[in-house]
Amino acid sequence: MSEVLYREFRLHDPGVAHHLVAFLKANAGVFAEKGEPLRVIVTAEEKQRNAQQNRFYWGGVLKHIAEQAWVDGRQFDKDAWHEFFARKFGVLDELVLPDGEIITRRKSTTQMSVGEFSTFLSDVQAYASGELGVEFQA
Repeated sequence: MSEVLYREFRLHDPGVAHHLVAFLKANAGVFAEKGEPLRVIVTAEEKQRNAQQNRFYWGGVLKHIAEQAWVDGRQFDKDAWHEFFARKFGVLDELVLPDGEIITRRKSTTQMSVGEFSTFLSDVQAYASGELGVEFQA
């Protein structure tokens, strides 16, 4: 069984780029000769969701849903709606347990990136409007 090569470099200062280049020089040729060329992906580091998004979600979106939505003759508080939406639209992560079992669990909304949380908010609002009849203030 071949080993999987995985290495991340966070380019927080110019000196790290030197280590990245050295790593590539030391490994790219060897892996190419084995017919397993390396793949290099460069992306900007995305920030975690921000306080403004969080305030909008809890103080605007969930507040309106909790006040307006009825399901089977019942209303639910913001915490119940949060859990419902986090399970329905949240980002899923795989986790390998010590016994080797791989499970899928939802990522906490506090750990979502700005982009992930923006998509999550859009999905929640679309569902609440379309399925629950919630009206959001413009």
